[in-house]
Amino acid sequence: MCVGFYTLEHPEYALILCSNRDEYLERPTDLACFHSFDKLEEHSLPEGNVLSGIDVRAGGTWLGMNRTGRVAFLTNITEEYKTYDSSRGDLVATFLSSNSEEDVHNLIPCDAKYAGFNLLLLTPSTRGEHDFSFDGTYVTNHGGGGTLIDRPLTDAERRCGGMSNGIDGRGAEVWPKVQYGLHSFRSIMNAVSPTTPEKELADNLFELLTWKSSQAPRARSELRNTVQVEPFIMQGSREFYGTRLSTVILVKRTGEALFIERDRWKLVDAKPVLSDPSSQREFRFGLQPVRSFH
Repeated sequence: MCVGFYTLEHPEYALILCSNRDEYLERPTDLACFHSFDKLEEHSLPEGNVLSGIDVRAGGTWLGMNRTGRVAFLTNITEEYKTYDSSRGDLVATFLSSNSEEDVHNLIPCDAKYAGFNLLLLTPSTRGEHDFSFDGTYVTNHGGGGTLIDRPLTDAERRCGGMSNGIDGRGAEVWPKVQYGLHSFRSIMNAVSPTTPEKELADNLFELLTWKSSQAPRARSELRNTVQVEPFIMQGSREFYGTRLSTVILVKRTGEALFIERDRWKLVDAKPVLSDPSSQREFRFGLQPVRSFH
Protein backbone atom coordinates (compact mmCIF):
# COMPACT_ATOMS: atom_id res chain seq x y z
CA MET A 1 0.00 0.00 0.00
CA CYS A 2 1.26 3.44 -0.88
CA VAL A 3 -0.08 6.86 -1.74
CA GLY A 4 1.43 9.74 -3.70
CA PHE A 5 0.59 13.24 -4.92
CA TYR A 6 2.29 15.23 -7.66
CA THR A 7 2.20 18.10 -10.12
CA LEU A 8 4.01 18.60 -13.42
CA GLU A 9 2.65 22.09 -14.08
CA HIS A 10 4.08 24.36 -11.38
CA PRO A 11 5.82 27.43 -12.88
CA GLU A 12 8.92 27.03 -10.67
CA TYR A 13 9.12 23.23 -10.56
CA ALA A 14 9.00 20.65 -13.33
CA LEU A 15 8.02 18.09 -10.71
CA ILE A 16 6.77 18.17 -7.13
CA LEU A 17 6.01 14.71 -5.72
CA CYS A 18 5.44 13.33 -2.25
CA SER A 19 4.59 9.77 -1.25
CA ASN A 20 4.26 7.29 1.60
CA ARG A 21 5.33 3.67 1.50
CA ASP A 22 3.13 1.39 3.60
CA GLU A 23 4.55 -2.07 4.19
CA TYR A 24 5.24 -4.73 6.80
CA LEU A 25 7.81 -3.21 9.15
CA GLU A 26 9.88 -6.39 9.16
CA ARG A 27 10.19 -6.62 5.36
CA PRO A 28 13.90 -6.21 4.46
CA THR A 29 14.51 -2.87 2.75
CA ASP A 30 17.67 -1.02 1.73
CA LEU A 31 17.56 2.73 2.34
CA ALA A 32 17.64 5.15 -0.59
CA CYS A 33 21.03 5.53 -2.25
CA PHE A 34 22.56 5.75 -5.72
CA HIS A 35 23.01 2.26 -7.15
CA SER A 36 22.54 0.16 -10.27
CA PHE A 37 19.92 -2.57 -10.63
CA ASP A 38 22.14 -4.06 -13.33
CA LYS A 39 25.66 -4.27 -11.95
CA LEU A 40 26.98 -4.79 -15.47
CA GLU A 41 25.10 -1.84 -16.93
CA GLU A 42 27.21 -0.05 -19.53
CA HIS A 43 28.26 3.55 -18.88
CA SER A 44 27.05 3.40 -15.28
CA LEU A 45 28.86 5.56 -12.74
CA PRO A 46 30.71 3.85 -9.86
CA GLU A 47 28.01 4.99 -7.40
CA GLY A 48 25.20 4.06 -9.80
CA ASN A 49 22.69 5.85 -12.00
CA VAL A 50 19.52 5.07 -10.03
CA LEU A 51 18.43 6.71 -6.77
CA SER A 52 15.93 4.63 -4.81
CA GLY A 53 15.36 2.33 -1.91
CA ILE A 54 15.37 -1.38 -2.67
CA ASP A 55 12.90 -4.06 -1.68
CA VAL A 56 15.46 -6.71 -0.75
CA ARG A 57 13.08 -9.66 -1.00
CA ALA A 58 11.85 -8.93 -4.55
CA GLY A 59 14.86 -6.93 -5.77
CA GLY A 60 12.97 -3.98 -7.25
CA THR A 61 11.64 -0.73 -5.85
CA TRP A 62 8.41 1.22 -5.33
CA LEU A 63 9.77 4.72 -6.08
CA GLY A 64 12.93 6.08 -7.65
CA MET A 65 14.58 8.34 -10.18
CA ASN A 66 17.73 8.28 -12.27
CA ARG A 67 20.34 10.87 -13.12
CA THR A 68 18.68 11.85 -16.39
CA GLY A 69 15.46 12.63 -14.51
CA ARG A 70 13.32 9.57 -15.15
CA VAL A 71 10.93 8.99 -12.23
CA ALA A 72 8.77 5.96 -11.46
CA PHE A 73 6.22 5.46 -8.67
CA LEU A 74 4.43 2.13 -8.07
CA THR A 75 1.43 1.20 -5.93
CA ASN A 76 -0.30 -2.13 -5.42
CA ILE A 77 -4.02 -2.60 -6.09
CA THR A 78 -6.00 -3.78 -3.07
CA GLU A 79 -7.12 -7.32 -3.88
CA GLU A 80 -7.09 -10.90 -2.69
CA TYR A 81 -3.54 -12.19 -2.28
CA LYS A 82 -2.25 -14.39 -5.10
CA THR A 83 1.26 -15.11 -6.38
CA TYR A 84 2.46 -14.33 -9.91
CA ASP A 85 5.69 -15.17 -11.70
CA SER A 86 6.59 -11.54 -12.45
CA SER A 87 7.51 -8.88 -9.88
CA ARG A 88 5.89 -5.44 -10.17
CA GLY A 89 9.03 -3.79 -8.80
CA ASP A 90 10.94 -4.99 -11.86
CA LEU A 91 8.85 -2.63 -14.00
CA VAL A 92 10.25 0.33 -12.06
CA ALA A 93 13.79 -1.04 -12.21
CA THR A 94 13.58 -1.56 -15.99
CA PHE A 95 12.30 1.96 -16.60
CA LEU A 96 14.89 3.63 -14.38
CA SER A 97 17.75 1.58 -15.80
CA SER A 98 17.02 2.73 -19.35
CA ASN A 99 17.98 6.15 -20.68
CA SER A 100 16.95 5.52 -24.27
CA GLU A 101 14.19 7.48 -25.99
CA GLU A 102 12.32 4.26 -26.63
CA ASP A 103 8.58 4.66 -26.13
CA VAL A 104 7.40 3.71 -22.67
CA HIS A 105 5.02 1.04 -23.95
CA ASN A 106 7.95 -0.72 -25.62
CA LEU A 107 9.61 -1.12 -22.21
CA ILE A 108 6.54 -2.79 -20.71
CA PRO A 109 6.24 -6.58 -21.22
CA CYS A 110 2.55 -6.61 -22.07
CA ASP A 111 2.27 -10.41 -22.02
CA ALA A 112 3.60 -10.78 -18.45
CA LYS A 113 1.25 -11.42 -15.55
CA TYR A 114 1.55 -9.33 -12.39
CA ALA A 115 -0.37 -8.81 -9.19
CA GLY A 116 -2.54 -5.69 -9.47
CA PHE A 117 -0.66 -2.40 -9.73
CA ASN A 118 -0.71 1.26 -10.72
CA LEU A 119 2.47 2.79 -12.12
CA LEU A 120 3.36 6.42 -12.80
CA LEU A 121 6.23 6.88 -15.28
CA LEU A 122 7.74 10.34 -15.83
CA THR A 123 10.16 11.07 -18.67
CA PRO A 124 12.04 14.40 -18.74
CA SER A 125 12.41 16.65 -21.73
CA THR A 126 14.01 20.05 -22.17
CA ARG A 127 13.74 22.78 -24.75
CA GLY A 128 16.58 24.76 -23.24
CA GLU A 129 19.07 24.86 -20.41
CA HIS A 130 16.49 26.14 -17.89
CA ASP A 131 13.29 24.67 -19.29
CA PHE A 132 12.80 21.16 -17.92
CA SER A 133 9.41 19.48 -18.15
CA PHE A 134 8.03 15.95 -17.84
CA ASP A 135 5.86 13.70 -19.97
CA GLY A 136 3.70 11.43 -17.84
CA THR A 137 2.37 7.94 -18.50
CA TYR A 138 -0.01 5.91 -16.34
CA VAL A 139 0.32 2.12 -16.53
CA THR A 140 -2.00 -0.39 -14.88
CA ASN A 141 -3.39 -3.89 -15.23
CA HIS A 142 -6.63 -3.09 -13.34
CA GLY A 143 -6.03 -6.06 -11.06
CA GLY A 144 -4.00 -9.24 -10.75
CA GLY A 145 -3.28 -11.07 -14.01
CA GLY A 146 -4.90 -8.35 -16.10
CA THR A 147 -3.70 -6.95 -19.41
CA LEU A 148 -1.25 -4.07 -19.07
CA ILE A 149 -2.60 -0.77 -20.39
CA ASP A 150 -0.80 2.56 -20.62
CA ARG A 151 -2.22 6.03 -21.22
CA PRO A 152 -0.95 9.62 -21.04
CA LEU A 153 -1.82 11.65 -17.95
CA THR A 154 -4.86 13.87 -18.30
CA ASP A 155 -4.49 17.65 -18.02
CA ALA A 156 -6.11 17.49 -14.58
CA GLU A 157 -3.64 14.82 -13.43
CA ARG A 158 -0.73 16.89 -14.69
CA ARG A 159 -1.93 19.87 -12.65
CA CYS A 160 -2.60 17.88 -9.48
CA GLY A 161 -2.52 14.10 -9.45
CA GLY A 162 -3.00 11.48 -6.77
CA MET A 163 -2.40 7.73 -6.90
CA SER A 164 -3.04 5.02 -4.35
CA ASN A 165 -4.33 1.45 -4.33
CA GLY A 166 -7.67 1.71 -6.12
CA ILE A 167 -8.45 0.74 -9.70
CA ASP A 168 -8.13 3.42 -12.37
CA GLY A 169 -11.54 4.46 -13.68
CA ARG A 170 -13.38 2.49 -11.00
CA GLY A 171 -13.54 4.88 -8.06
CA ALA A 172 -9.85 5.13 -7.15
CA GLU A 173 -10.07 8.91 -7.11
CA VAL A 174 -12.78 9.02 -4.41
CA TRP A 175 -10.83 7.12 -1.75
CA PRO A 176 -10.76 9.35 1.39
CA LYS A 177 -6.95 9.35 1.59
CA VAL A 178 -6.73 10.51 -2.05
CA GLN A 179 -9.44 13.14 -1.62
CA TYR A 180 -7.84 14.58 1.51
CA GLY A 181 -4.35 14.45 0.03
CA LEU A 182 -5.35 16.20 -3.19
CA HIS A 183 -7.12 18.97 -1.27
CA SER A 184 -4.09 19.56 0.96
CA PHE A 185 -1.65 19.24 -1.94
CA ARG A 186 -3.53 21.91 -3.93
CA SER A 187 -3.42 24.26 -0.95
CA ILE A 188 0.33 23.79 -0.62
CA MET A 189 0.88 24.34 -4.36
CA ASN A 190 -1.21 27.52 -4.34
CA ALA A 191 0.99 28.94 -1.57
CA VAL A 192 4.33 28.23 -3.28
CA SER A 193 6.00 31.35 -4.69
CA PRO A 194 9.39 31.96 -6.34
CA THR A 195 10.73 32.97 -2.91
CA THR A 196 9.44 29.93 -0.98
CA PRO A 197 12.46 28.05 0.44
CA GLU A 198 12.77 24.43 -0.65
CA LYS A 199 12.94 23.32 2.97
CA GLU A 200 9.61 25.00 3.74
CA LEU A 201 7.97 23.34 0.74
CA ALA A 202 9.43 19.93 1.62
CA ASP A 203 8.36 20.25 5.27
CA ASN A 204 4.80 21.14 4.22
CA LEU A 205 4.67 18.06 1.97
CA PHE A 206 6.00 15.82 4.72
CA GLU A 207 3.35 17.26 7.05
CA LEU A 208 0.64 16.36 4.50
CA LEU A 209 1.92 12.78 4.56
CA THR A 210 1.40 12.51 8.34
CA TRP A 211 -2.40 12.95 8.17
CA LYS A 212 -4.34 10.10 9.74
CA SER A 213 -8.03 9.40 10.11
CA SER A 214 -9.68 9.69 13.52
CA GLN A 215 -10.14 5.93 13.59
CA ALA A 216 -6.98 3.91 13.04
CA PRO A 217 -7.32 1.13 10.44
CA ARG A 218 -7.62 -2.40 11.69
CA ALA A 219 -8.19 -4.14 8.34
CA ARG A 220 -6.78 -3.86 4.83
CA SER A 221 -10.05 -2.44 3.53
CA GLU A 222 -9.73 0.51 5.96
CA LEU A 223 -6.34 1.64 4.65
CA ARG A 224 -8.12 3.77 2.04
CA ASN A 225 -9.21 6.13 4.82
CA THR A 226 -5.83 7.43 6.03
CA VAL A 227 -2.68 8.89 4.47
CA GLN A 228 -0.40 7.76 7.29
CA VAL A 229 -0.98 4.22 8.56
CA GLU A 230 -0.24 3.69 12.24
CA PRO A 231 1.21 0.18 12.64
CA PHE A 232 -1.22 -2.64 13.40
CA ILE A 233 -1.24 -6.42 13.06
CA MET A 234 -2.77 -7.18 9.67
CA GLN A 235 -5.41 -9.91 9.68
CA GLY A 236 -3.86 -13.23 8.71
CA SER A 237 -0.39 -12.06 9.72
CA ARG A 238 1.67 -11.78 12.88
CA GLU A 239 3.66 -8.77 11.66
CA PHE A 240 3.12 -5.05 12.12
CA TYR A 241 2.02 -3.17 9.00
CA GLY A 242 2.24 0.61 8.65
CA THR A 243 3.84 3.62 6.97
CA ARG A 244 7.57 2.96 6.87
CA LEU A 245 8.88 5.79 4.71
CA SER A 246 7.91 9.18 3.32
CA THR A 247 9.61 10.67 0.26
CA VAL A 248 9.65 14.12 -1.34
CA ILE A 249 11.06 14.78 -4.82
CA LEU A 250 11.47 18.33 -6.13
CA VAL A 251 12.83 19.08 -9.61
CA LYS A 252 13.20 22.73 -10.58
CA ARG A 253 12.74 23.95 -14.14
CA THR A 254 16.52 24.43 -14.16
CA GLY A 255 17.07 20.67 -13.69
CA GLU A 256 18.16 20.87 -10.04
CA ALA A 257 16.81 17.87 -8.14
CA LEU A 258 16.18 17.32 -4.44
CA PHE A 259 15.28 13.82 -3.15
CA ILE A 260 14.51 13.31 0.55
CA GLU A 261 13.57 9.96 2.08
CA ARG A 262 12.38 10.18 5.69
CA ASP A 263 11.80 7.30 8.11
CA ARG A 264 8.32 7.11 9.60
CA TRP A 265 7.64 3.95 11.62
CA LYS A 266 10.21 1.29 12.44
CA LEU A 267 10.62 -1.68 14.77
CA VAL A 268 12.65 -1.31 17.96
CA ASP A 269 12.80 -4.41 20.17
CA ALA A 270 9.94 -5.86 18.09
CA LYS A 271 7.68 -2.87 18.82
CA PRO A 272 6.70 -0.08 16.37
CA VAL A 273 8.31 3.30 17.14
CA LEU A 274 7.72 6.63 15.40
CA SER A 275 11.03 7.89 13.97
CA ASP A 276 12.45 11.32 14.64
CA PRO A 277 11.97 13.66 11.63
CA SER A 278 15.75 14.07 11.42
CA SER A 279 16.09 10.39 10.47
CA GLN A 280 16.33 10.90 6.72
CA ARG A 281 18.51 10.72 3.60
CA GLU A 282 18.86 13.83 1.42
CA PHE A 283 20.31 14.00 -2.10
CA ARG A 284 20.88 17.07 -4.28
CA PHE A 285 22.11 16.77 -7.85
CA GLY A 286 21.76 18.26 -11.30
CA LEU A 287 19.91 16.21 -13.90
CA GLN A 288 21.93 15.04 -16.88
CA PRO A 289 19.40 15.00 -19.74
CA VAL A 290 19.82 12.71 -22.71
CA ARG A 291 21.31 15.07 -25.28
CA SER A 292 19.12 13.89 -28.14
CA PHE A 293 16.02 15.37 -26.45
CA HIS A 294 14.43 18.15 -28.48
